[in-house]
Amino acid sequence: MFRVGIVRQQDIDTARVRVVFPDRDQMLSYWLPILFCKTQNDKNYWIPDLGEQVVCIMDEHDEAGAVLGSIYSTVDTPPAAGADKCHWSFKDGATFEYDRAAHALAVQLPAGATMSLKANGATIAIDADGNLSLQAAGGINLVTSAHSDSVDAMINTYNGHTHADPQGGTSAPPAQQMS
Repeated sequence: MFRVGIVRQQDIDTARVRVVFPDRDQMLSYWLPILFCKTQNDKNYWIPDLGEQVVCIMDEHDEAGAVLGSIYSTVDTPPAAGADKCHWSFKDGATFEYDRAAHALAVQLPAGATMSLKANGATIAIDADGNLSLQAAGGINLVTSAHSDSVDAMINTYNGHTHADPQGGTSAPPAQQMS
């Protein structure tokens, strides 16, 4: 039997919730498992919030069942519109959206948030102050339409550069070397 209810309790360790059903005199369900996309080798986890409206499939006595997912309402409306959009909005203001028609990925984090992307010994990180850090297990290359060079090559060029001295000869390399 299909039922719409409101999440009243969460068991975050076992990914279960208890749901109250307004159409059944505010009856509170037993602990119900939540339907997830993947739970074995690849896993995802996202429990409905307390107070969130969910759809449940229940047995004929409303004793056993499962939460199939959350649904939008006139109170909680969709954060985006469009058949080509995948959009996630978070309570703290962070958003993730991909528009397949526009081939555009947009990620926005709120003030004070951090971001870290790691792969193969390399890390790209943004700290809470907005500072960007690039750490590579190998080289870092900067490529534009007019130039292509490695960061190591730019440092070596800076460290070894000299200037012509109007009185003859050349100046010494910079006293403060980049490392």
